[in-house]
Amino acid sequence: MKRKTDRKIILLFLGVFFIGFLTFLTRSYYDNVLDKIGADNLENVRTFKYHFVAIVDNSELPFWQDVFQSMKKEAENQEVLLELWGKNKSTEYTTLDFMDMGIAAKVDGIILEYTGEWKLEGKIKEAQEKGIPVVTILKDAPNSRRVSYVGINSYQLGQEYGRQVLKLLPEGEEPVRVMALLHDSSVDGSQSQILNQINNILVTEDSHPERITVEEQKIGSVGNFEAEETIWNIFQSPQGPPDVFICMNETDTEAVYQAVIDFNMVGEVQLIAYYQSEQIIEAIKRGRIPVTMIVDIDQIGRYSVEALAEYLKEGRVNSYYSVDLQFVNRGNLGAYVEKLGGYRWIAEE
Repeated sequence: MKRKTDRKIILLFLGVFFIGFLTFLTRSYYDNVLDKIGADNLENVRTFKYHFVAIVDNSELPFWQDVFQSMKKEAENQEVLLELWGKNKSTEYTTLDFMDMGIAAKVDGIILEYTGEWKLEGKIKEAQEKGIPVVTILKDAPNSRRVSYVGINSYQLGQEYGRQVLKLLPEGEEPVRVMALLHDSSVDGSQSQILNQINNILVTEDSHPERITVEEQKIGSVGNFEAEETIWNIFQSPQGPPDVFICMNETDTEAVYQAVIDFNMVGEVQLIAYYQSEQIIEAIKRGRIPVTMIVDIDQIGRYSVEALAEYLKEGRVNSYYSVDLQFVNRGNLGAYVEKLGGYRWIAEE
């Protein structure tokens, strides 16, 4: 009798332990999910008015991680549940796939990094027809049915790039080559305008414009390896690398910078970098990269969430939100870094 009682007690304890273990696993899973989507706890999720998703090409890039943090701050103010979707090491879904998921999930709004892929315009139209407004960021889709665009004025950016190139060119009449790195999926109207303005500035403001040749190099959007291989081939080509590279994303910047070091061409090949990774800031500090273009990520994040929320509340919104940009070089690096006190890294002297 006693043996049966002991067995029941043991089974009871095992049952309690098993239930407790399952409860722990379930709680851990949901806490992890809520942490990823920016919610502190389950109760907070129930108070949100809207559900937005931000869809970007590569969600692991520091640029988009920083933008997402800014989006989350504004999302809290607007009572929005916000998720970041994009390619990463654990998924092979494309931007089109994520658009399909957002539409199928019936989210309240989509913030989209428009890559220029023509099928995306159809997805934007499909979302709009199903009552899901889309805001594009950084690259615009003016011919689509997006409700607003948050980004840089292409005309202004092209002129600023052109003036930065002029600062890097040697004086004299010797031929010089300038190469802008583009991506297959991003050759759209805005990209063309940027390049046109670069050419315009170089032709009108250089004392010997005939010496300057501006080239375009397309890089596939498969991944980092594609950029590295393309850049490596440029450096090994009979013509060699250009005098100045213009980079328009982080991946290309890092690939060019690594090639400059590998081929021992620091000082010979100049680079207009993109954004503010720790590596880029350190290279500027050491004089290996002359300048980097930085957009105001706080404005991108705030304006994009603001635009969707305003559209849902008012039924209308500004069609264009312009964000500020800044070129950071060795001369103004100290002041800029001082402004970054709240960031995850600070370049120290």
